[in-house]
Formats: sequence, structure tokens, C-alpha cells
Amino acid sequence: MKKLTGFDLNGWRDSAARNWVVLADGEEREVPSSIVDGGLNGVVVLTGAKANSGFVGGAQGALAPHGLGDGWGNVGEAGKRVRVRSLISGEGSVEQLSAAFRGMAPQADFGVGSLNDHPGVSELQQERLLAALRKARNATPLLVWRSVLAALHAIELGAIEHGQLVGIVSHVADGFTVQKLRIRRENSRGQSLLAPERRAVGKLMASELGYDGLALRAKEAVLSASQSDRYEQLEWAHAHGRLTVGLGASPEVLRLKNGSWEILNPPMEMPVGSLPAAPDMWQEFHQCDVVLFETLTEGALSDGLFTRAANAVGRSPLRLPVTAVAQGALMAARRLSRREPVYFDFLPQISTIVQRRDAAENFDLIDPEATLPAGSVYRSPFPARLAIQAGQDRFSIFLRKETADLPRKAEVVIGTKVNEATPVDLWVEQSPASGRAKILVHAQKLGNQFQIDWDGAAELPTRWEDLLDGFKRSQPTVPGRLVLPCGQDSWNDNPRGDGLLKLLAKNVTASAVDWTALAKRLAARPGGRYAISSDGEIPPGIGQGAVAQLDTLILRAVEDVRHKIVQCKDGTDSLRFLTWLFRRCPEQVSAWLLDAWDQEERGGHPIFRMGSHWKLAYQGLGRIASGEAVELQAIRAMLSRTIDTWKWQRETAAMAFLLSRSEIAPRLINRTEAERIAKRVLREFQENLGSTYTRFQYAPLLLVGLLRYRLREPFALVIGQDPMADRLGQAVEATLDDLAHRSRGKPLAKYGRILEQTLEELRGEGSNPELLLDIFGGAEEDEPAG
Repeated sequence: MKKLTGFDLNGWRDSAARNWVVLADGEEREVPSSIVDGGLNGVVVLTGAKANSGFVGGAQGALAPHGLGDGWGNVGEAGKRVRVRSLISGEGSVEQLSAAFRGMAPQADFGVGSLNDHPGVSELQQERLLAALRKARNATPLLVWRSVLAALHAIELGAIEHGQLVGIVSHVADGFTVQKLRIRRENSRGQSLLAPERRAVGKLMASELGYDGLALRAKEAVLSASQSDRYEQLEWAHAHGRLTVGLGASPEVLRLKNGSWEILNPPMEMPVGSLPAAPDMWQEFHQCDVVLFETLTEGALSDGLFTRAANAVGRSPLRLPVTAVAQGALMAARRLSRREPVYFDFLPQISTIVQRRDAAENFDLIDPEATLPAGSVYRSPFPARLAIQAGQDRFSIFLRKETADLPRKAEVVIGTKVNEATPVDLWVEQSPASGRAKILVHAQKLGNQFQIDWDGAAELPTRWEDLLDGFKRSQPTVPGRLVLPCGQDSWNDNPRGDGLLKLLAKNVTASAVDWTALAKRLAARPGGRYAISSDGEIPPGIGQGAVAQLDTLILRAVEDVRHKIVQCKDGTDSLRFLTWLFRRCPEQVSAWLLDAWDQEERGGHPIFRMGSHWKLAYQGLGRIASGEAVELQAIRAMLSRTIDTWKWQRETAAMAFLLSRSEIAPRLINRTEAERIAKRVLREFQENLGSTYTRFQYAPLLLVGLLRYRLREPFALVIGQDPMADRLGQAVEATLDDLAHRSRGKPLAKYGRILEQTLEELRGEGSNPELLLDIFGGAEEDEPAG
């Protein structure tokens, strides 16, 4: 005998239909159908049993005293009882959810569970339910939509025929779901079967008539019936569940927190007269041949709901029994065991963007006309063909799901840079009602296959159509933001001197802090990594004690600078230390430096008295500026001056740092300001022609940082489309020609490759996402770098 089970696990009135019963002597006998009651307001309780982690569900869990409150002693402790509804929605563990299935049928060869048919049912919820079915030892589990199971039971009753369009109204927590299914005739093993075909997601019609609204009315009725001034014992009263589904409630004895008892005399039934009307559903079903209505309620409440549903639909639906979904699930399990068609389902569309020679196009990964049998796996008949550009070690894929409001962008990291354009194939594998689709990428030339995680992809705040329009216009690349990485080398001692860890320990309580040594160590870049990243991050592995010492010295440095400004004392060593903290530096320091810039214009400053001091004032602010207010003030201050008066180690450097390192700064400038900065770039490129290029290091950084203005205007500064970009491209080409002179071998080695890649970015075809980091690494600052 193949053991078959159909589950209607809903948390309101759980039941299962099985094809076997257990006789008094323990023997099992096959029967057409046997209904198992899983209880009202289903729960799973934690017992002291060793089996199944102690979790018990079904009717046995509903009758158990576990978790009923302090009046039951240790057995009643809170947390030992959880509602099945909460488990279905994602709370608790899969082990607990499996106990709810196991409480109605301990195991089966084929087990079919029900799913509400509306957009709120997530793929993660599907995966969780399938995992729980497997854990409950259902060897071949399957999830089927509630609407389909209702239709299968109606087929079994002989109530619907081949070719009919059947409407289904399902009673759910938030109101009603409405769905339309076409009935197909299929041949299987020489016999003809009817099977529903689902072509769209059901709709949710929100209503106070849903189980949530009925449960609220039941709760009010129970609270009103209680004679106690305490209410915690009422939470788990059986009357809640009985009144919610229209069953007669009877007196019950409840145990209070202090161990005494209360006799609750609830109303016999839920009052029906005050129920509101059902939402209008006529438009949904006016073309249907038959309309089915399924609810878990009974008695006068069920009659009242049916009358309201009939009025909303505009005709009298066929009223299914309360066990219809469970019996439909058993029929599905029987068909599954015989390899007969259960139902046919569509798959929500998943699309990507592919780049053709002259435009970008939407590419659907699922055939919109395809429907497939339950339990089968769909694979995209034709994969989308994408390409990894030469020089890239990662690439982006844009995706849209029919069930999601916004598209997403997934980044696939290859792990190695490709030397040439490399094709990749993208396709989807998915089964109906079985969780998330597998979105797979295969790079045959690399011998690698990757799986994309939709949930881990970045949601894009734009409509798919707008995103596609942007690609159709061949949107140019945007240079990646420069983040100077951190590492532990600067923190550790080396043959040349003490590491930052030792310097912090030496100076944290010293009466005279060696700010110079601390600043030099922070400014050092062993292995291309600072002690603190340009975003202000500290490397993993640095202990909290060292971080606390650093924070203490930061406060002392701020106080030292404040004292020097007030007392007009010489010395910028503590300020230098603060600026090498990058964005970890306190905001007060940015305010002081901006004030210093202003005072320079008006004649002088108490502590900045030499050229090297002013280089620190500008480059230091470029390093530490953080936040829109500070960055905007710095940009406006520099642009208020004539660009001819800019100095390459001051304004040029500071602006280059801001535009290249900040996510905000490139969005703060307008087109006029972008052109003024571009003119400064042109001037510096021109002034370095024929030189030894010792004053050139910030010009490429400023140019590529300026191209990040495309974050604000995506098609700005592109050669062939923008006259200013054409001039910048000509300046870069002139510099490359000048560097080709045999006397300029050293600057050519330093700048040649990065200027060629800068031209690519000017054309909007950037191939190096780390171009700004390469520019920085090839042209170390003499401040030193930073």
C-alpha cells in the first residue's frame, strides 16, 4: 500500500485526508479517504520527549497543557506553545512546522500540502513548507495552490466539466482570494482525466470577513464572557477557534496564573447579523461557467458568508465542504503516485537585459505560453547570451521578476580578470510552487558555473521599462569610487620602527604625545594599504583595546588643535594625525579646515603659516570630508575662486579627492561647475606637456573623478556626444604623444596605461572598474599619499 496524505495546514482549522486508517490492533488498512482533525487555532508545543526534538502538533498538541501559562507550573512556561499560523508565516523553526504536519499524518509516500493563491505567498514560504513536509517524512512532497485543490475536489464530485472556466473563491485570513482555472482533458495510461490549468496568480480581495476579522470578533466575545479581571488565561481558550469558524462554543475550565480556575461561559455562536458585505467580485467571474466557494466555517456563520459571497459574485456559487481542500490534496497525492497530471501551472516571468550590437533588449527567460505539470522542472529553452568585457573580473546582470515590484542588479564575481570578451549563458530552472527559481550563469570558456541569489541582489529604485530605456541609449560607464584599503601591516612593528599598536600604547597616557610619529605611521602605505581605509574603517583583527586607545588619542588631538588655534601656537603635527584618520576624523576638524580656507582669503590663519601647512589644510580636508553639508561647502569654496589661481597640490588635489572618493560629491556639482573643473584639468594637462611630469599626479585623478559626474547626468562628458569631452580626449591623446618621447620613459611607465584607460572612460566604455585606484597607486602623493 502506498500511503497518501493531503494536508490542509492553515492554522485556523487544520485537517488531513489519508488513504489509510489505524485499527485497534495497530494494523493499518487502506481506505478511500479518512479525515484527520488537526485542531482549531492549531498549535505546536514543546514537550520533554526526546523524539522529534520534543515538538508535538495536531490534535495532541492542542490538548496538551504545555505553554498554557504559569498556573500549569514548569509545563506551562511561555514559549512552549506557538501557533501554526506563525510557523507558516516564517516564525519558529522548520522542525516545529514539521511537527504540525506530523501531528496529522506521521509519514507518507506521497504528501501534498496547500498554498494560498495570492501574491503574498513568497517563494521562501514555499521552500519552508516543502522542507517541513520532507522533515515530517513525506517521501515525495508537493505543494499545490488552494484554488487548484478546491477544483480537484469539485472534479471528483463531478461538478465541473472539460473546457469550463471555473472561478474559485477561497476564504483566507485577510479576506478572500479569487482565481480562474481552465479545465483541461488529459490522457494518462489509456484513460481520460480532467486537470485544472492555472494561468495567473490569484487576487486577494481584502475584507473584514477574513479569518483575521472573524478571530478579532471571537476574541471580543470571549473577553466579554470572562468574569475574571485577568485575561492571560483566555489567550489559549478553545472558544476562540470554535467561534472563529462558526462552531458552537461550550463552557470550559481555564487555569489562572495563581493556580485557581475559571469557568468560561462563551456565547454559543458567532453573531452573524453585524457582519459587513463582501467586496464586489462580479467583474472577476462574469465569464466563468462555474464558481466554487470554499471556507473552513460552518453553521450560521458559514451561511452568512456564503450569502455575502453570492451577492458579491452575482450568482450562487457551488458550496464546497470544509474538508474540500484536504480531500483535493489527497486526490492530488493519488494522481502523483500514479504519475497522472495533477494540474498545469504557469511560471512567473523572469527577464534580463541583453546587449545587441546597436541596442539593449529585454530577454524573457520563461516562455510566456508555457504551462507545465506539477512537480516537473522547467528550463529556459533558449539562454540569454551575455558577455564579460576584457579586463573585468566581475560583471553585472539585471533581472526582473513578475512577482516583484522593482528590478534587481546582481554582481557575479569571476575571481580572475579575463583577457578578452567572454560570452556567458544565463538561464532559469524552476518547478511550480516549489520556491525560488535557480538563476544560473555558465561561462563555458572559463569552465565555471554560477548561481545568482535574487534575494542577495541589489534592488534598483526604478521601473524595468525605465532601466531598459537607459540601456537602449547605450548608457556610458561610470568610474568606480576610489576606496583606499586598510591592512594590518601598519599596525605591526617592522625593521624600520614601531607599529601603530605600539605607538598607541606608548602615547595614550603620555604627557607629551608624539603626534609626528603617529601621523607618519597612519600615512604609511605598506603593501598598498593604510592603517585606516579612506572610508574610516579599521582592519578586522584589531582588538577593541587598541581601538579605544586610538579614540582616546583622537580626543586629545582635537583638544590640542583647539588649544593651538585659540592660543595662535605653531605646530600642525596633531592636525596631520587627525587628517590621516580619513573619514574616521571628527566633523569638528572639517569645520576648522573650511574656516582656515576662508581666513586664507582674508589674510592669514593662526597655525597655517607656510606653504606646507596650506597643502595640509587642503589635502587634509579632501581626506576627511564626509557628508553632504561639508562636501558641498568645500566644493563651493574652491569653485568660488578663479581656476587659474588653483594650485595643483591644494585645490586640484582636494577636488580630486572629493570627486573620486565620495559617493555624494559628484552629484553636488552642476553642469556649469563640471565644465569649470574640466577647464582646470585641461590647463594642468597643457602645463605638463614637455615637462618631467612631477606636477602631474593629481590631474588624471581629477579628470577620472570628474567623470563620476555621470552619477548625476548619466550621458555627460562622453567623447562624440559632448564637446567638452572631445577637448578632454584631445588633451589626453596629446599627453600620450608627449610621453612617447624617449626622454620620458619613467612618466610613460607611470601614466601611459592609465591614460589609455582614461580615454576608454571618456568614450563611455570603461573596462577597468579600479581605474581610480590604479591612478592613485601609480602616482603616490608627496604629502605623503592620501
